Amino acid sequence: MKIQNTFRKTSRNHNQSFRIMWVAVVMSIGLSSMINTVSAENSTTGNQNSQNSPVKKPTDGKGKLPTFEEADVNGDHYVTKKELQNFPYLLQNFDKVDAGHDGKLEQHEYQNLEMETKREGEVK
Repeated sequence: MKIQNTFRKTSRNHNQSFRIMWVAVVMSIGLSSMINTVSAENSTTGNQNSQNSPVKKPTDGKGKLPTFEEADVNGDHYVTKKELQNFPYLLQNFDKVDAGHDGKLEQHEYQNLEMETKREGEVK
């Protein structure tokens, strides 16, 4: 009888510990998804600020290229020649990397544009 009571107490303690752990796991998952959402919103806000003032090519040729998000002024996930009008050094290779010949660069095509521009020595 005494052994059964001890087993029941131990079993209840185990179940209670399991419930506490489960609640902690669920709460941490919820908290991490909230943090990711806030982080994504902050990065979007930062991109909007940089879109208002486009990056210009420095006169010494040692500046950085704009990121895809900076170049994609209207946020449609494509970069067009019109959006690159403030970056004439990028326009020189636009047609060369436009794989679809549709006048729009997707992100992977934009990466090719960056590489081609760097290869030709325009910017680092």
